[in-house]
Amino acid sequence: MSYRELRNFCEQMRALGYHRIISMENFRRPNFELVADILFWLAQKYDPISDISDNIDEERHRVEFIKQITTLFVSKARIKINPKRLYMADVYAVQEILKISTFLYKAQVSPPADEEEIHDFSLPSKLSNIKSHKLLAQEITDLATRLYDQLGKEDEVKAAREKALQFLSNVSRGGNSQSEQSYIQKCIQTILKQQEQNISEMSKYVGNLEREQKQLEEKIKRKTKELEQAEKRLKGMTSVKPAYQEEYDRQEYELEKLYQIYVEKFRNLVYLEHVLDVQNKQAEMEQKKKNQNLKRVEEVIKDAEMNEIRGDDDGNDDQLDQLGGDSRLQSSNKEKRNNDFMRNQQGGFNRQQMDDDVGEGDDIDDLDEGLDEDEEEEEEDDGIENLDDDNEAF
Repeated sequence: MSYRELRNFCEQMRALGYHRIISMENFRRPNFELVADILFWLAQKYDPISDISDNIDEERHRVEFIKQITTLFVSKARIKINPKRLYMADVYAVQEILKISTFLYKAQVSPPADEEEIHDFSLPSKLSNIKSHKLLAQEITDLATRLYDQLGKEDEVKAAREKALQFLSNVSRGGNSQSEQSYIQKCIQTILKQQEQNISEMSKYVGNLEREQKQLEEKIKRKTKELEQAEKRLKGMTSVKPAYQEEYDRQEYELEKLYQIYVEKFRNLVYLEHVLDVQNKQAEMEQKKKNQNLKRVEEVIKDAEMNEIRGDDDGNDDQLDQLGGDSRLQSSNKEKRNNDFMRNQQGGFNRQQMDDDVGEGDDIDDLDEGLDEDEEEEEEDDGIENLDDDNEAF
């Protein structure tokens, strides 16, 4: 109980109009008369019709008075009160009385509600506490089942309870019967035996714990010695340089150098492979161009040959009709001029092709040989035609 709660309780009782002056020192020691007077006055203020007796002369009367007060406020005001603390009538009882006084003080201080507000039914406010209501209902059912089970055992417990009450009443009256004394002695002896058994069990348990503690201490000592030896060995190994350490360092240094060389060579290899791929692609492109140019040359030669053949047939027919035998010489001269013109064109194209295909000497030589053979064949054909013309002239 704090000083603040005592002060609030005293102020609330003054505000409620309690007829006596209450100080904070009144509850330093148990004072049941003052507590009973305050509770009775609060009960009359809350419910003037309540039938509560203020007789507290005997112990049973005081117990009955506390029961009536707690049942009144729990049933009607829904205030949870601990009757044991009220019966103590000290500082802890003020905590329970403070619940009642704050409830009445708030009701007195709060403004009166309007008639419309009184008659209104606020369903959402009821629904907001559904969860707490469910928990409360579950708790009530659990308590009810527990109470039902206890009531079912009432027939068995009733005889033992009555016997115990009778024994206590006889003892409280100061009876000195031998049966009661013998029963008390038996109970004391059984309790002593149980305590001796518990003491023996505890001593065994303590002995086991001591043995385990000694074993653990020995293990700890042994492990600490092993740890110290391992640390000494580690220090010795770190201080002494191994025989193969220099060779290991030298091999490691050489390995680093070799790795650097390997990385450089690998990079160069990758670069050269890339360059080779680029050159291969360029060579393929050039070869495609050469093949296209060769095809064009072949087409041009074929077209020229076809044109020569067509021109020879037309010229010979006209000359035979107009000039006769002498015209054949003129046609042969014309063919020679045409052949010379085609040879010049072919030689210029071949020279340009040779300049473009520098480095491809073998292909150019083959082309030149082929062209020379074509020229020789054409010259032979021309010679044969000239001989035929001369024979016809003769």
